[in-house]
Amino acid sequence: MLGRIAELYYSHGMTHQEVANLLGLSRVQVTRLLARARAEGIVEIRVFNDEAIFPLEQKQLVTRFGLESAWIAPSFPDPTATLDSIGTVGANYLRSVLKSGMTIAVGLSSTIASVAKHLSKDPVDVTFIPAIGSRPASDSTVNPHQVAELLAQAVGGKASHLASHLLASTVEAAQTIRAEPEISQILEAARGADLGLFGLGGIKEEAGTILDTLGFSVDTNELLEKGVVGDISACFFDKAGQSVTSEISERVVGLHLDEIMSIGHRTAFAGGSQKVDSIAGALRGGIITTLVTDIDTARLLLKR
Repeated sequence: MLGRIAELYYSHGMTHQEVANLLGLSRVQVTRLLARARAEGIVEIRVFNDEAIFPLEQKQLVTRFGLESAWIAPSFPDPTATLDSIGTVGANYLRSVLKSGMTIAVGLSSTIASVAKHLSKDPVDVTFIPAIGSRPASDSTVNPHQVAELLAQAVGGKASHLASHLLASTVEAAQTIRAEPEISQILEAARGADLGLFGLGGIKEEAGTILDTLGFSVDTNELLEKGVVGDISACFFDKAGQSVTSEISERVVGLHLDEIMSIGHRTAFAGGSQKVDSIAGALRGGIITTLVTDIDTARLLLKR
């Protein structure tokens, strides 16, 4: 039924009412079934448009913070809808920069996962590599290696796997794990990537940071005393975007901040008022070169 309704409406140009009359349904039923057809992937809609939705704010972000580019999505009252909106715009960005032969490092971010489902199935010979280990098995949030696989599947590329937990038990254990040949090779490839895709976390609760994952394992007060405003793939930084070391960050199995910044092009996908301090710090410190965010967050950043 979904396919029939989609075919009549999209391919044959019939109105909702005409489809309803033809199939003996109500207009409301047709509207709901068309929405289901899109949600289940029976219908894919692509808009061929090079025009920015918010050109003024994009230009202001680029000029003020010296970015390569800025991509801005609409904001919605529902945070989930805003996340999906950022994912849509993020997919447009990624389609514009992916080129055959590229290696892309993928950091710790649930936002990037929302990009994959909006990517079109146009095969590109690229490789996605996790830049950090996996979260605990009990954590339902998507892991970097899963995001790498989702992105690779979406564009017909390849994905590597970093076979390590995100956090080692001690600093010494983290150093040992990083030195393992299989791990060091993946991290070396991530370090030399053409492009890095990252999320940004804030220091506040529910700000999408490593703190939400590790909870009691992190002394938030210690980080606040050191001036931490956020993290990029579990690398903490202050409001000026300068690295802040801590015992927890030294236990992370993944790229350190200086290694992340050795990647030539670094894109962050982040939005929400709770992340403004973190995004602002990353921008001031030149940690990222491209920002994908929503319009409400962009305007808050520009007010600063």
